[in-house]
Amino acid sequence: MRYIAAADTDIGIHKSVNQDSVCVKTAETDSASVALIMVCDGMGGLSKGELASAEVVRSFSDWFDNELPYEIDDWNWETAARRTIKRLRILNDKLVRYGAENNIKAGTTATGIIAVNSGYMTFHAGDTRIYKIASDLRQLTDDHTFINREIKRGNMTPQQAMTDPRRNALIQCVGASGDVEPEVKFGNLESGANYMICSDGFRHVLEPKEIFDELSPKNVATKKAMEKSLRRLIDTVKERSERDNITAAMFRAEF
Repeated sequence: MRYIAAADTDIGIHKSVNQDSVCVKTAETDSASVALIMVCDGMGGLSKGELASAEVVRSFSDWFDNELPYEIDDWNWETAARRTIKRLRILNDKLVRYGAENNIKAGTTATGIIAVNSGYMTFHAGDTRIYKIASDLRQLTDDHTFINREIKRGNMTPQQAMTDPRRNALIQCVGASGDVEPEVKFGNLESGANYMICSDGFRHVLEPKEIFDELSPKNVATKKAMEKSLRRLIDTVKERSERDNITAAMFRAEF
C-alpha cells in the first residue's frame, strides 16, 4: 500500500487575502497506512474567512498527528464518522462564539478524505468538491448550496441557477450558523485512481473535460506530476480571470 498526495493554493488575481486552507498528510504505522486530505474555503463574504478555514484545518491536522496514532489499532469507520461530525460541530460552536464575542463573522467550507489502508471516509459541509478521477470524472460530494437544493426540489432549472443572485449562497458551512450537519460517506479506494478536492474558485471556469484530461491517472501518477498538473490548471484559471482564491489537493493509493 502506497499513498501519493500533493496540493497547491493561490491567492488569485483579485483578493488581498487567501482565505483557503489545505492539509495533506500521509503516514505509515505498524498496522496501517493513513492519510488526511482536506480543503477549507473561508467564506469571502465574511470578515474572517481565513481565520475559520485555518482553524478547522489546524484542528484536523492536530488530530492526525496526536490522536489518530492511538485510535488506529482499534479503527472503526462508524466511530470515526461520529468523532468527525462531533469535531466539526465543536468547531462550528467555537467559531460562532468567537464571532459573537468579537463582532465578526467567520465561516468556512470543510471537505476532506480520511483514508485507512484501502478504505476511506469523506466528510463535507459547503460547496468544496471531491472528485474521483479514474475512467471518468465523478463528483463524490453534493454541493450544499441554495441553488442546488432548489434544483433538486424542482423549483429552479440549471439555466436559471446560473444567473440567480443567490447562486453562491451556502446552506451548510462551519462557523456561520447555529448548527452544521456534515455529509459523511464511506467507500473503498480504487488502486491507481486519483481523488481530488478543490475549492469553487478552482473549478468555476474549468470544463469537466479539462479537469479530467489534465488529472487523469494515465497522465498523473506521481507527486511531481500532481504538482505540475495542479499548477497548470491554477494558472489557466487565473488567465481566465477567476476572482476567487484557488486551491486543490490530490491523492491516490497504489496497492
